[in-house]
Amino acid sequence: MQQFNLGRFARAIAAIVALPVLAFAQNGRISGTVTDAAKGAVSGAQVLVNLVGLSSESGADGKFTIANVPAGTYSLSVYRIGFKPKGVANVVVTAGGTTSVAIGLEHAAAQLGGVVVSASRRVEKITDAPATITRFDAAQIENTIGASFAPALKEAKGIEFIQVGVTGVAINARGFNSSFNNRMLMLEDNRIAVLVESGLPVGGLTTTSKVDLAGVEVLTGPGSALYGPDASNGVLSLQTKDPKQYQGWTVDLSGGTRNFYDAQARYAGASTDGKWGYKVTGEYQAADDFTNIVYYPAVVAGGAPLQEKSPNFKNDATRGSVGLARYFDNGGRLIFNAGMSKLNGIGATNVGRNQLVNYGYREYQLQYTAPRWFAQTYITNSVGGSTFQLNGYTQNSARFPTISADSARQLSAFPGDGRVYAAEVQNNFVVGMIGNTGSSIIDNTSITWGGQFRRDRISSYGKWLSDGSTGVPIQLQQQGGYAQIETPLTDQLRVIVSGRYDKHERYDAQFSPKAGILWSPVPDQTFRITYNRAFKSPTVLQTDFYFPNFAPFVGVFGNLDGFTVKNNAGAVTATYNPIKPETNNTYELGYKGVVAGKLYVDVTGYRSNFKDFMSPLVVIANPLAGAAATTAYNTKTGAKITDRNGGPQIALTYFNVGDAQITGVDAGLKYYFTDRISASGNFSLIKVDTIQVSAQAPEATAFNSASSRITAGMDFSEILPKTNGGFTMRYVNGYDFRSGVNRGHIPGFATLDFSANYKIADSNTSLMLQVQNALACVQGTSTPPVNGLSGASPAVYTADQSCGFGKPHSEMINAPLIGTIVMVGVRWSGR
Repeated sequence: MQQFNLGRFARAIAAIVALPVLAFAQNGRISGTVTDAAKGAVSGAQVLVNLVGLSSESGADGKFTIANVPAGTYSLSVYRIGFKPKGVANVVVTAGGTTSVAIGLEHAAAQLGGVVVSASRRVEKITDAPATITRFDAAQIENTIGASFAPALKEAKGIEFIQVGVTGVAINARGFNSSFNNRMLMLEDNRIAVLVESGLPVGGLTTTSKVDLAGVEVLTGPGSALYGPDASNGVLSLQTKDPKQYQGWTVDLSGGTRNFYDAQARYAGASTDGKWGYKVTGEYQAADDFTNIVYYPAVVAGGAPLQEKSPNFKNDATRGSVGLARYFDNGGRLIFNAGMSKLNGIGATNVGRNQLVNYGYREYQLQYTAPRWFAQTYITNSVGGSTFQLNGYTQNSARFPTISADSARQLSAFPGDGRVYAAEVQNNFVVGMIGNTGSSIIDNTSITWGGQFRRDRISSYGKWLSDGSTGVPIQLQQQGGYAQIETPLTDQLRVIVSGRYDKHERYDAQFSPKAGILWSPVPDQTFRITYNRAFKSPTVLQTDFYFPNFAPFVGVFGNLDGFTVKNNAGAVTATYNPIKPETNNTYELGYKGVVAGKLYVDVTGYRSNFKDFMSPLVVIANPLAGAAATTAYNTKTGAKITDRNGGPQIALTYFNVGDAQITGVDAGLKYYFTDRISASGNFSLIKVDTIQVSAQAPEATAFNSASSRITAGMDFSEILPKTNGGFTMRYVNGYDFRSGVNRGHIPGFATLDFSANYKIADSNTSLMLQVQNALACVQGTSTPPVNGLSGASPAVYTADQSCGFGKPHSEMINAPLIGTIVMVGVRWSGR
């Protein structure tokens, strides 16, 4: 093996770092003001320097500054919701100088295009982005109502939107969903937002209130080349508001059916010299969620199924955050953020449901951003509070009828303490003849590179993870480096090559490449063909679950060492290798463009080849099955899988199932009939071409996604003075779902939502109305089996078709039916 040469490595790093220094040797800046037709300041306008990927956003006074612009001649693109896009040509930047630009925007409801960050980890026009991506700006988010932006995700291209409660939402992309899905990476201000003890996205435990959201981006499809192991199916990225740019106060109050109410507020300001900024946010939200009854298997042979005991469907969430920022003359910003949240409610799992009691999340982040550099370090901490399993509580209460309810909850407790310690540095620069025409193949070549380090520490206090057998918390370390190069071959043709190297201490190193060719025959129209390789690492649950007797004689065990299954005669009947990362190789052919200034189109066809995809929780051995009994053994140690006292266990675990190939199309369009009336629509089609079926565990190969989904709607802007409104229709065809004990058919359904908002004249007050699922059409009913969730029978599906106002429908097996939700709200803002 070739030895590692530290000196050579140091020289290589020094050479890489020197590249941006050399590129910045002759820099200037662009400053200016963005105004409307009445010469009023326009805040929140994105000003993009084409070719080099630098950008700025106008502040409350309309002013902007873009620093570190290499000398040359450029064009600018300016975008702002509510205004027509504006181009500014022949902006000349000189070394050491400042170029002043005055930009006037024309009011218009139409907004086609815009800029995004997630696709390439740098600012670029959405029509240039080499991926399917949807962005919701602050103005769009403000028109939603209630606790979060989640209803807007119904209109994200390629996203499987699943509503599981009044405020509960799950999302997925491109198949292989489950009741405990973690295939989408969630980011908050570029911080990985994950509950590390389970691998789930933070979701409702976010510390970000809706009033502090500057934008939400949804990247559909593999993202591992830039984002690493948790981005195999896509990325959901939240960006909060800058305290200096978004100064003043905002108060948002809302209420509705199911005793829903939400109160959130934000205040931000800046010092008189503009060098310091600060903000504080807070929110409390509550609702009586939709309810349903589920059953669990009896604890004695031949006994009656047990109805779930005392579930509390009262959901509430508390969250808050603070931020302190320091601004520098070079365009840089150093900001410290801290936030916390707490959640109560019910959460579905693959083996039943959890009662979330004071489940908490905290984050602390120090971040530096500049036109070319980005660096951050952060700590997140999730704590289980007094959370317990409802399935365990129900069965333990029946199994030990003389103990108190508190004792039964303690036997079923799900305590946890998960911590993430992480750091990242990133740089982007441009080499070649910048802003001018040259002949070198590297002219205007954009380069983005960076590295990440992450260390996790997880404890279940000896209750349900492997620390219960080892006596010490689980500690894991991983690091990764990434780079992307984008080179224009001609004025119309660009090549993108990127890759990421990740090393997890438990698995072999993974390399995730991406390559693409983009052809833009005219501005704002791009055809692309791309290749992505992505991977998904197992979560701590999949490797370190250790919960004997989570139900009587049933245990869940992580698959870190592999399992060997034997029958009563001692013969091997099955073997399961240690679980390892799954991979997928995806080819995409896409088009994005603005046509005639009225139509925006984004369509992508893809084919994905999955290798070693991971199963949901599956039974692999049952020693209580009489003559057909089987017993699981740890392959590495040879130890028999038992409970803590040596008793038999029906063993559930995770494993790599095999290979699959899927083909699909994600498409979206938006058309403006006038500046005030627009129509939009998205559709997704997906087909399983081949899938390796496991005879031992057929549920392990369940695709768990609808083959077709359609969303369509219209928006109306100021048809009546100061009034906006719209409606959205959503259709999802029926599909079979198998995930642990949750089995059955999810009926097809169609729903209608509508919303309206009115801004009171000469005030900063807005009134809002939103109705979700006002009308629903359902293609059948799905009822839990009478012998309990863990029984041999799936939920019973009855085919019929009916429509009605207020009609409930199902979007997840063993979850409540979702009915109509009506919300009203009022928002005040000022400075």
